[in-house]
Amino acid sequence: MKKAEVQIGGRYVAKVSNVLAVVRIDREAPTGGWFATNVETGRAVRIRSAARLRSPARDRTPRVQDIVTSLHTE
Repeated sequence: MKKAEVQIGGRYVAKVSNVLAVVRIDREAPTGGWFATNVETGRAVRIRSAARLRSPARDRTPRVQDIVTSLHTE
């Protein structure tokens, strides 16, 4: 990704400790990069460059229409 594409509060797939994880960007770091939080573990993570961010994370919550459809088909 590019630095201009990163938004504060956004969720992204990032490489953290050689594992792809979903992180939430909390704020910009004064020396460059961002302070983020690993969504799964809750740990603080420092993202030094946009190259560690792979893509925006997809929303994993099911849509209301999918829930209603599954309830009516049972």
